[in-house]
Amino acid sequence: MVKKDGEESWRTQGTPKGGVISPVLANLFLHYVFDKWMQKYHPQLKWCRYADDGLVHCRSEAEAKQMLAVLNQRFSECGLALHPDKTRIAYCKDGKRKGRYEHISFDFLGYTFRPRVVKNSKRNSIFVSFTPAVSKSAQKAM
Repeated sequence: MVKKDGEESWRTQGTPKGGVISPVLANLFLHYVFDKWMQKYHPQLKWCRYADDGLVHCRSEAEAKQMLAVLNQRFSECGLALHPDKTRIAYCKDGKRKGRYEHISFDFLGYTFRPRVVKNSKRNSIFVSFTPAVSKSAQKAM
């Protein structure tokens, strides 16, 4: 790479941000670092990943805290780190889950997941469900 002052610098690791090959290489790497590893060591947990964004659904706060610690260790061993501002444990509060926690919503792939009042059209009843809707940042971009 040639800087503005004419000085040349050579990349010794990683891929250029915005490079066409970067997302492909990141997905290949995370396929083994995360996807295959989760299938092998945590097959009981539901999870999803899109590029470098992911979710792991845990059954309890204790399990979520343990999983967070394990994922921090796994990613560190692979030369990666979880984003400190984007990584958190969220409680999927709804009409049946009455617990009180700091985080009861999260954004993922342009959607905000949070408790919302919804209608069951078959039973003609209203209840609270943990559902997605377009996020404020995605709405603004539209």
